[in-house]
Amino acid sequence: MPSDHELIQNLYAAYCFTVDRGSAEDIAACFWDDCYLNFGGNIHEGADAARIGFAKWITKMRDPVEGLRHCLYTPLITVDGNRANAEAYYDADGHAGRKGKPIQLRGLYRSTLEKRAIPAGSYEWRFLKHEVQIWNSIRDHAAPALQEAQV
Repeated sequence: MPSDHELIQNLYAAYCFTVDRGSAEDIAACFWDDCYLNFGGNIHEGADAARIGFAKWITKMRDPVEGLRHCLYTPLITVDGNRANAEAYYDADGHAGRKGKPIQLRGLYRSTLEKRAIPAGSYEWRFLKHEVQIWNSIRDHAAPALQEAQV
């Protein structure tokens, strides 16, 4: 049986894959109904509001990107009973559909998760609070000579 740490890591992975290619409904399924989501400064309270926010983001930001992928690094997870706090760095990259320009973002996920009973008679970890910090690419801040060398 997987440990709580493994289940939380799997939830983070499922979230990343779903954000990359799933529906707003699929993404919202990673959250409890009473969740709080801060997605780059856009606040959504409750799974229904999160679903609407993800649907808008998918249309405006994700769908124009080809090959979007998120990678997680150094997840730090602290479990205390049925609640956990977690942080993980992420990178997201792809290509702008119209111009083919590479897109590279990085940031931090900061989350509170809860393990609750689900109708099937078992328990499941989902996001209760989830903050997505979106940082600029390190390429955006590199010295001009370094940027030219990377092109």
